Amino acid sequence: MKAWIHGYSGRMGQEIAKQIHSQSAQWKLVGGSSAKGLYYQEGEGISWDRFENLLGEANVLIDFSSVAGNQQLLNAILTQGNVGTAILIGSTGLSPEAIDEWKNLATKKKVAVLLAPNTSLGVLLLHQVSKLLGEVLAPLHFDIEITESHHRAKVDAPSGTAKFLANGLAATLDKKVVTNREGKREDNEIGVTAIRGGSVFGEHEIHYLGDEEELRISHRALSRSLFAKGALLLTRWVAKQKPGFYRLEDIRIEEMIALIKEK
Repeated sequence: MKAWIHGYSGRMGQEIAKQIHSQSAQWKLVGGSSAKGLYYQEGEGISWDRFENLLGEANVLIDFSSVAGNQQLLNAILTQGNVGTAILIGSTGLSPEAIDEWKNLATKKKVAVLLAPNTSLGVLLLHQVSKLLGEVLAPLHFDIEITESHHRAKVDAPSGTAKFLANGLAATLDKKVVTNREGKREDNEIGVTAIRGGSVFGEHEIHYLGDEEELRISHRALSRSLFAKGALLLTRWVAKQKPGFYRLEDIRIEEMIALIKEK
């Protein structure tokens, strides 16, 4: 599978490139792009005018850029003709308007686009388990709260992963998501609290708070490489899909297991 990385010069872009090079039997890095320009075999800083032709060599496009970088990528695809790729968007903090633009692009360009605010297989499992627990405990009047911690340099808060987890619970339990709560907690709320500091890769914990007992389930990232490995797994998934816009909620765990077992 031939990949193009947008956000190539960033920490995640470099980690994904490293994973691709370590799996050379299955993957090939065609090139990449960032705010500094395009990166290709013959050098760096190539003009964006060549984006369409170079990207045409790739099967898949992986985006781990900033909000501004993501918009730059979307504009480039819209203005430079058709690109025959499946797209994984790992960039976080996108506005609802930006997400709608990607939905429209998937339809207009007839490509499969997956929005993945977290690319950890463990978080996908946490998402599934959290909803099952919620369906049991919410009718027993357990309150549900989510806390998340990330490094001091993370731009968006709460994280895209925390929103993903909270929205999944809210949709399942017919509740509303509240961030940065002020004042008394309401019965129909799922609260989300963000902590920023140090060099934490990422921690997410879901609290189920009853009058007589409490349950907690959590995920802690110990290495950036886990997200890079997960990104390649999710990219393989979206490459198998029909054109359209997809979210992590659309992925069945059985599909992930099947991909893991593939040689």
